[in-house]
Amino acid sequence: MGVMQKCSGCRHRIIKMKWEVGFMQNSTEETREKLPISRILSNYAYLLKYAFGKDAMLIFMIFFSSIAAGVGYACMDTVFMRAFINYLSDDSYTFHQTAVLVAGATIGMALLMAVERCTESFAQPRIIRMSGMMQEEMIKKAVTMDLVCYDCDTYYDDFVVAASQLEDMVVTAVFDLARMGRNVATVLVLSGLITFIDPIIAIFPVLGFLVNMFSRFRIMKLEYQYDVEKKTIMRRANYSKRVFYQPEYAKEIKLSHIEVPLEKQFHQAIDETIAVSKKYGVRISLWSLVNWITVFTFLSMFCVPLYLGYMALVVCSVTLGDVAALNKAQSTMRNRLDSVNYCVERIQRAGLFCERFRKFMNYESKIEKAQGTARVPKAQSVLEIKDMSFRYDGAGKDTLKHINMKIEAGQKVAFVGENGAGKSTFIKLLMRLYDVTEGSICYGGHDIREYSTEEYRDIFGSVFQDYQIYATSVQENVMMQNVAAPEQKLVEAALEQSGFIERLNTLPNGMLTSLTREFAEDGVQLSGGEAQKVAIARLFAKKERMHIAILDEPSSALDPKAEYELNQNILNKAGDATVIFISHRLSTTRDADCIYMFENGEIIEQGTHQELMELDGQYADMFRCQAKYYQQNQEIIC
Repeated sequence: MGVMQKCSGCRHRIIKMKWEVGFMQNSTEETREKLPISRILSNYAYLLKYAFGKDAMLIFMIFFSSIAAGVGYACMDTVFMRAFINYLSDDSYTFHQTAVLVAGATIGMALLMAVERCTESFAQPRIIRMSGMMQEEMIKKAVTMDLVCYDCDTYYDDFVVAASQLEDMVVTAVFDLARMGRNVATVLVLSGLITFIDPIIAIFPVLGFLVNMFSRFRIMKLEYQYDVEKKTIMRRANYSKRVFYQPEYAKEIKLSHIEVPLEKQFHQAIDETIAVSKKYGVRISLWSLVNWITVFTFLSMFCVPLYLGYMALVVCSVTLGDVAALNKAQSTMRNRLDSVNYCVERIQRAGLFCERFRKFMNYESKIEKAQGTARVPKAQSVLEIKDMSFRYDGAGKDTLKHINMKIEAGQKVAFVGENGAGKSTFIKLLMRLYDVTEGSICYGGHDIREYSTEEYRDIFGSVFQDYQIYATSVQENVMMQNVAAPEQKLVEAALEQSGFIERLNTLPNGMLTSLTREFAEDGVQLSGGEAQKVAIARLFAKKERMHIAILDEPSSALDPKAEYELNQNILNKAGDATVIFISHRLSTTRDADCIYMFENGEIIEQGTHQELMELDGQYADMFRCQAKYYQQNQEIIC
């Protein structure tokens, strides 16, 4: 048989599992990808432009109010202190002058605080609205992405990162810009004050800034390397820990001793993390010590007080007010310069994030947005596959090879074969979820790529093996959209045809009952068989405009007899529609007009059930193998 290629559904589940476990390909190599400064700044400008397009007034308000508050506080802290102490030092000061000065400073501080509080109150709802707009845009963009992107590790990773961090990164980028403007403006104002009194004092915060910038760069690099190595190791620990509280693992854990290797893996990961922590911890501590001793101890606690004391007591070139103002100014200036370093670090992080965000937003869909040049025929038509091959991006060989097939209008067709034979991939190609690599798929005499993708897909009614039940009402789960009052009878009829009507009558709110308990405490959790009936009802609800019905093993949770009866029900009620169904249980394929046997991406047998049984090939072997188990339970007679 050889090694079976993974079907598309399996590929997606594996990609999802890789993300959850943490073994996505962006681990060490991609994480260490470095961008030039110009690209980082370009990305940061892109984020700001993106935010500006959502709410320009909000950006201006945050930016200018932050600068005004920063400069105002700096002036109040230094100029007021200098004037107040100089008044007290002067024998000619009066209580009235001092009271006016204090009152003015108090009013000024109150106004600054009022500006900040009003800005926060005004900005918060606008930030929430902007976040909602961004998430809505992300959702719309995700809807237009081609399905093949979800099978690509790199895209899936970029999408998850962009979706999960967009709000924080854009809002943070805006506030970092405001913080940077505040810091720069404050430094300029304080530099002017220091230069006016004694320019030499400016040397100390500038030296501190340079030392801090260099040491922080070294610390940040070491922390980054530590974080990369730690995350790679802790993925194993997190996986080992997570399986113990996820319900899908509970039964096997209780019925086996799998916890032994999992615990061993967890402890090994912890030991390795400790070793990595020791490896980088000493160097990070040393650089932190250098930074603290130089910037905060030597330059700030010794050099500045000694210099100011010398200038005030020995040289007598500055007053006590000047000493207080200069000390406060250099301290604030040092803090603002340190904050500039912090902002640069944040800008770099935002720039790295935006690289993925830009890739995601700049992706041009090749399938989803296709408008086409021809109109889809209104009547049932022939579906013809001509020498069609398909290969996943990056794959070493074709998943499907030189498929030729002609399905007449109204024909009932079955695809059978082992897992990974290419059946589900073939179905997705028919529905133009993927585009063929070679050859063509034609409907109504036109290559399906000549049609509008949306219009072409509307002729299909489909239920896949990996169908989903959504946290909405029963009727919305059936119609897969908002339901108008006149459509409720259609929903009820569809549920009756799928065999769900008895269960529907027991639900507390009928078709308005919420499914799952994601948001509603009184929501209903359906069994596997019940959920499949709801999913199959979607097919019947679309019957009026459906040309082709596709069932990709939607009834796998049912027992063989129930599955057979359901498929017969679908075949009988499909009307003139073409029906294509996939099933591992060959008992359900007997009444098909034509059966296609897939193996390793090729069609190895085709014909009616009787013809294939007479051929006595692989289909006949599989059928007889399954039939003996069904016959024992008198569920089917070969």
